[in-house]
Amino acid sequence: MTRILSLSEADFFSGITPLANHTKVVRRLVFSLVALIWCAGPSSADDSEKAAFFETKIRPVLVEYCYPCHSGDAGDVQGKLWLDSKPGWEKGGESGPAIRPGNVEESLLIHAIRRSDKDVAMPPDQELPASVVQDFVTWIQQGAFDPRLDAKIVTKSHVEQRELTDRERWVFSSPAKPAVPTVKNADWPQNSIDYFILSKLEAAQLTPASKASPEHLVRRLHFDLTGLPPSPDEVKAFVLAAKVDYQKATSALIDDLLSRPTYGEKWGRYWLDCVRYADSLDARSNGKPGDILDAWRYRDWVVKALNQDLPYNQFVRHQIAGDLLAKQEWNPDLVVATGMYAIGNWGNGDSDKKKVYTDIVDDQIDVTGRAFLGLTLSCARCHDHKFDPISTADYYALSGFFFSSHIIDQFSHPTAGEKLMRIPLLSPEELLQRDQIQTKLKDVEQQLSNGLKPLHRRKDNVAGKPDLVAWDRPENGNPSVTVNRSSESVSFSTITLPGKSACVHPGPSEVVTVVWRSPVAGDVQVDAFLSDADGNCGDGVQCTLLSLDQTYADHTLVNAAKKAEMKVTIAVEPAQLIRLRIAPRAEYTCDSTQVELKVRHAASGQEWRLTGALLDDAQAQQVDKGSFIVCAGDAPLLNQDDAKQAVLLAQQKELKAQLTEFDQCQGLQDGGVPGSEYEGFHDAAIHVRGNYRRLAAVQRRGVPEVFKSEIPPLEGSGRLALADWIASPTHPLTARVQVNRLWQHHFGRGIVATPNNFGVLGTPPSHPELLDWLSTTFVEKGWSLKEMHRMICMSAAYQQSSFSDDEGFQGDVDNNLFSRQTRRKLTAEELRDSLLLSTSQLDRTVGGMSTSDLASGRRTLYLRTIRSDRTTYQLLFDGADPTSIVEQRIDSIVAPQALWLLNDPFVLKQASELSKRFSAVDSSSIVQKLERFYLQLYGRTPTEGEMEAISNYITRNGDSQASWTKICHSLICSNEFMFID
Repeated sequence: MTRILSLSEADFFSGITPLANHTKVVRRLVFSLVALIWCAGPSSADDSEKAAFFETKIRPVLVEYCYPCHSGDAGDVQGKLWLDSKPGWEKGGESGPAIRPGNVEESLLIHAIRRSDKDVAMPPDQELPASVVQDFVTWIQQGAFDPRLDAKIVTKSHVEQRELTDRERWVFSSPAKPAVPTVKNADWPQNSIDYFILSKLEAAQLTPASKASPEHLVRRLHFDLTGLPPSPDEVKAFVLAAKVDYQKATSALIDDLLSRPTYGEKWGRYWLDCVRYADSLDARSNGKPGDILDAWRYRDWVVKALNQDLPYNQFVRHQIAGDLLAKQEWNPDLVVATGMYAIGNWGNGDSDKKKVYTDIVDDQIDVTGRAFLGLTLSCARCHDHKFDPISTADYYALSGFFFSSHIIDQFSHPTAGEKLMRIPLLSPEELLQRDQIQTKLKDVEQQLSNGLKPLHRRKDNVAGKPDLVAWDRPENGNPSVTVNRSSESVSFSTITLPGKSACVHPGPSEVVTVVWRSPVAGDVQVDAFLSDADGNCGDGVQCTLLSLDQTYADHTLVNAAKKAEMKVTIAVEPAQLIRLRIAPRAEYTCDSTQVELKVRHAASGQEWRLTGALLDDAQAQQVDKGSFIVCAGDAPLLNQDDAKQAVLLAQQKELKAQLTEFDQCQGLQDGGVPGSEYEGFHDAAIHVRGNYRRLAAVQRRGVPEVFKSEIPPLEGSGRLALADWIASPTHPLTARVQVNRLWQHHFGRGIVATPNNFGVLGTPPSHPELLDWLSTTFVEKGWSLKEMHRMICMSAAYQQSSFSDDEGFQGDVDNNLFSRQTRRKLTAEELRDSLLLSTSQLDRTVGGMSTSDLASGRRTLYLRTIRSDRTTYQLLFDGADPTSIVEQRIDSIVAPQALWLLNDPFVLKQASELSKRFSAVDSSSIVQKLERFYLQLYGRTPTEGEMEAISNYITRNGDSQASWTKICHSLICSNEFMFID
């Protein structure tokens, strides 16, 4: 295997003066990475993902709209074009091939479904939705993957008519613990795992790679278990201990790393990949009610569960049915765990709410199948699974569990997107207590709202203006009334109030009412004059003239309106009230309204004016002395019992104080969507071709027939029974799938290389006996993930070097036999976190809301992931696609990654901070500085050549901060920093 050049070999031993011109170093690094890109070549597409796209997006449309005229069952095949097989469309019909993979514009099928030519428009009587046309465009652009290699049309369910293959029998049968094989080289194995590995190697006449050096192993273990590099002191300590007892030192290090909080953060990210984790759906709705506001709580639950080594079977049960388990014994974490189903990726905003709900259920079945069972269950939504023994009936038997559950508490208006419900993280007792407090509070507030409440708290010198006087209530600043007693206009805030005038302002929850109490009997003429006193903002007010229970006039005073008048005649008795009510419209701010109310007695000619009363200290806001009074609220009677009001206000304050804020989460709850036809618990009918408008037989809730399993009688939705079945120690797949994931992340490849697909389109296991041994051992050890990490990391197989001799490499090119360890590139999280740790900038706080600041010191796990944003740092460095259930990240080496390392301000800052950190240490010795640099970044000390080259550079260019920063930047940009051996 070719060794990657070190800094000294690549830069200092060239003919260029080392680091004399930093631009030359940068240019050389770019060229080096471009060469790596060329050598690496394009990565092969994931056939299982393409197959899933074909089965869910393409085949159902072909079957429903094309097969009637273009299949083997069509009789007279139109245009001699068969669309029921790949050979059919490759051959084409009378007009030639229908599809040209990779070339959309030359594909006749696209022209037909786009209906660009009415003579060949297809389907002939119906236009396909634009989204469906786009699916076909995407399919052809990606190469038109099509597994239908013959034209046979199956009319009977293939699930019913065929026998299981040997591989399928293995997949769908409970694993039995196999005997550990015997091997010739009995000295190599360190635990039972090694016997299975060595047995295969010896059968292929291969030998394992040598043991990894302590320097390589300590760096590998730190990254594999915590996602962070070891410190220089940790490297030195392990290397010394390993020289005494390699295995004892390794065991102690593994125990230490598994006990650190960083373990849960590292391995929690792997699980989040599998469940399409995101912090937000869309940048435009980030933090708004329709967003996944509490996704971070689910992320933190995953990290916490792994750090506590929650048994994996409970980890499964909590996510599928945590809300139901919480009813048995309250624990808020159980409810948070169901957030896995709330963060789904389904089309929101569709006006067809039934389609939305079926898409939600499909997403939930898909993540359940792929994450827990390694099966593509959702491929049976529209038809029997074309490869695996999963029927459409099986799919809808499973769907009943999720149609009987909900993540939204009501459907939105057809023109709006759905809003995920937020679940209070309160125990039943706390909820009951809160309900009781709210009932008491409602009663107190009802009593407070009874009657008109005079504004009796006086404020002089309002806004520092000696001529402004105002009245309000002690409990609120609004409603209020303000009077300008001078003859000149007075401006305050955004309001200008003319001389000898008054304005009123409603409150956030109460109207403001001008009241006249009649001292006479007979007809009175009422004139109300109104204008907007604050036309710079607001949305106007609603003005109403009332007496007793009758409305006499109603007027909308729009924003900035200069004048409005209401004139009515009302017959009154002594003490009868006439009320001018001013109410806010959409909201109450900027609703200051200049008002004058004039009342004239028809018989006597006597007249009363509001402003006159407010300007007279003897009667202004004096209930027992004047005819006018401005009040909060509106009612036919005055409430003048201030003592009682004070008691009620004190009670209101005390009750509100008891209603403390509480945490909420988004997750799954039992019962279909309330207020809809899905409400309650029920089985689901088969949706023919996935269409809810075409229903067939109802399927009793249950599990796929191929498992030959019965679940106990269902309670509620039945999700707890489903969870118990999946988490059963005898389940054929649950333990296998999870230990395969552990193996994958420790060796770079799973025993089954397609961790989310153990089915026919997945990759057969390279070591089925080992996988069965691991899965049964996993259950025996109480489903402990940490115990499995210990076992795997203590194996000789794991501790191999990633380097192999030519014979071993040629005999196992793809490392399918695990004849060596796999060199891997740092993940996006590991790269950024390593830079932060090397400069002591890493914030080790565990959990909390995500941040969008790339320059933040938080671990990359806590950088905000927005599902619609395709331009993030994480995706640049092959982070998990938040729109997908990711089984294994892609591994690319592309120029933009090199450019980011060379130019991004974040990297440049870390290079500068790194040089500052180590320049302050051992300042008298360049050698000691370099040792610290190399141990921190590479986990080893520099070679003599590297030491000499850098020392010469420092001698020529000066022992300055700038020189050390350039050295640090070059070290960061090297392959050795980016890769783990």
